[in-house]
Amino acid sequence: MSIEEQIRSIAKEELEAQLAEAEKRLKAARSKETKAVRDQIEALGGRFDEIEVKFEELYSRLGKLEEELSNRWGLLVKLRKYTLDQLMSEYKRLTGSLRPEQEESVENAEI
Repeated sequence: MSIEEQIRSIAKEELEAQLAEAEKRLKAARSKETKAVRDQIEALGGRFDEIEVKFEELYSRLGKLEEELSNRWGLLVKLRKYTLDQLMSEYKRLTGSLRPEQEESVENAEI
């Protein structure tokens, strides 16, 4: 083997060793990055679960508030109807008691 071939062989072996070392470091770095990304994804998944629970609680509270508002609105409508009926009844009673007096005053005026 000539000196040139020996140099090429040594250089090739050295380059292959360096390449293998670089690949090994790259795999280790990728592994660390992959683990870090996986951990971040798991953390985000946990946060999404927490957010989902919060949304469910909010929807539940919103449903209760809507029901309560509906009940209050129904009570208000009933109260207004009752009050209106009561006012109409009172008005009829008052106009009924005032009309006989008006009729008497009309009859007295004619006499």
